[in-house]
Amino acid sequence: MSKQQNSQEIKIDPANIIFAKAMEVTTYIGILIMLIFGLLYLFNINSFVPMKDAVAFWNHPVSVFWHYTCNIRVHGYGWFLNNLSCMDCISMVGISILALAPFVGIVASWPKVGATHRILTLLYFVLVAEYLFAIFKPIILPGLGGH
Repeated sequence: MSKQQNSQEIKIDPANIIFAKAMEVTTYIGILIMLIFGLLYLFNINSFVPMKDAVAFWNHPVSVFWHYTCNIRVHGYGWFLNNLSCMDCISMVGISILALAPFVGIVASWPKVGATHRILTLLYFVLVAEYLFAIFKPIILPGLGGH
């Protein structure tokens, strides 16, 4: 390689850096929550679903699992939000944060995309709308698959 090629720096769009950093931080937070509260669940500290039942019914459909482990029908988020004092439910918060990592990255980097990248702005809008629909679908359209 010539000296000129070595001295050239790769330019990365600031929106990409912001997106990556936001994803990284969000991912670390989600993993940390999962690890801490998942371990507390493994030590049988204040669980919503007894571990023995979770293992026994893990291979069943969701409706069967929830019926036999907790005698409930799961619709929306109420069952989950009402049990946030339980270690397994708090551990699921970590999973939710991991699922939201791309959303956080999009929202954080959106201002840097600006008017110079109109296609990206449109794509960001579509992605945000899709995430919001996925999050609120169990509330506005209960019983139509998913939760």
